[in-house]
Amino acid sequence: MLKSKIVKPLMLAGAAGLLFAAPAHAQLESALAVAKSSTQASAASQRQVEDADDAADTAAREYRAVLQQTDNIALFVAQQDIYLQSQKSEIQSLNRQLGTVEQIKQGMSPMMLRMAVALEDSINSDLPFNMAERQARLADVKAVLSDPDVSPAEQYRRVLNAYKIEVSYGQGIDSYEGVHPTRPGNVVNFIRFGRTSLVYVTKDETEVAKYNLATKSWDVLGGADALAMRQAIRIAKGEAAPAIVYAPVITN
Repeated sequence: MLKSKIVKPLMLAGAAGLLFAAPAHAQLESALAVAKSSTQASAASQRQVEDADDAADTAAREYRAVLQQTDNIALFVAQQDIYLQSQKSEIQSLNRQLGTVEQIKQGMSPMMLRMAVALEDSINSDLPFNMAERQARLADVKAVLSDPDVSPAEQYRRVLNAYKIEVSYGQGIDSYEGVHPTRPGNVVNFIRFGRTSLVYVTKDETEVAKYNLATKSWDVLGGADALAMRQAIRIAKGEAAPAIVYAPVITN
């Protein structure tokens, strides 16, 4: 009986606790749901902020790249303008030069004729070496200058080439075989010291002579000069070791 009395108040108290605990739990669940929702919203907002920041950085880099590209294009255009102005100046210069071509052509023909005459005078008054070759070259120059089908540029090139070859004769020593100057039936060895001296030595080395430019004749050499020229011929033909040789020079 006593046990029954005690149980009833306890059951009443438990029921009352259940009655008060149910609303609190609901409030707690609601609060937790609100907190969770708020956290999720905050995370989403943070992601949006970060995405916006990344987008802003990307846009800034692209903007700087566009600015750099714009500067490069502007520099390229400026360089092209300079190049264009240079080309225009060159074209104007060429047009002016083309306008004087006829005048130059008219002045070149007399000049080249004078050069040919001077070349002929130089050959005829020079030491008589390689005369056949030099006269043939001179004849070729005259033929070119009298040919209207040959351009002035080619005529000028041929004249200059003849001059260059003549100039080269004065810059070295040359040895060659040729016809005896006074006895055409005999072959002798010539040795030329630039344009300073021209000497011949007969094959048997019994006769050595140098050309006298003043008298246009050959002076026979003897003694040390003859020996030196014989040695020079041997050196030139590879029959003796190289050595210093002295050219006989005519002094007036």
